[in-house]
Amino acid sequence: MAQAPDAPPDLLRVAFDMIAEEGWSRLSLVAAARRAGVEPVTAYRELRSKGALLGALTRRLDEAMLELDEAELAGLPPRDRVFELMMRRLEAMVPFRPGLERLARDAGGDPCLVLATACRLDRSLAWVQDAAGLRSSGLRARVARQALGAAYLQTLRVWRKDTAPDLGKTMVELDKQLRRVQAFAGLREPRSRPGAPEAAPETA
Repeated sequence: MAQAPDAPPDLLRVAFDMIAEEGWSRLSLVAAARRAGVEPVTAYRELRSKGALLGALTRRLDEAMLELDEAELAGLPPRDRVFELMMRRLEAMVPFRPGLERLARDAGGDPCLVLATACRLDRSLAWVQDAAGLRSSGLRARVARQALGAAYLQTLRVWRKDTAPDLGKTMVELDKQLRRVQAFAGLREPRSRPGAPEAAPETA
């Protein structure tokens, strides 16, 4: 969602803009606060540490994903429900793309950063499962999340270069990847029970 013209700068957006410019290792939260026009204590209250910056972004993206009206998911098959949720998350990431690009490059030399990001993705995917009406706990759900994570990460390769306003290439790739993993991710439609009545044929 775009900021109102008279809204103060978004501290999270400012911090990721600075990551894009200077890299993860040189990021100063105090400098980000000054650029955003807030006191350093405000940055401390909101973020506490650079590691908390990743958590704050995860919350921002997950909140955007979960703001989807449940009526928009009603009646959709499991794969389509997951598609809608993941696309909302990917759309919310767009303003942070330059910083995330730099972060991805910097993470190559920082295994702790990669691990922290992976852990947060697993929690986000558990929310995807829950919101989509899928099993979200237990061993089977964990295996399904691994499949969903593989589809999501593969889609990110296309998203990173997809600058179209509608993210058309990203949508095509996500649909392809979810179809690829649907057997492992619990996305197939449940089979009708033997003896269950068939739906009445549609009439003109």
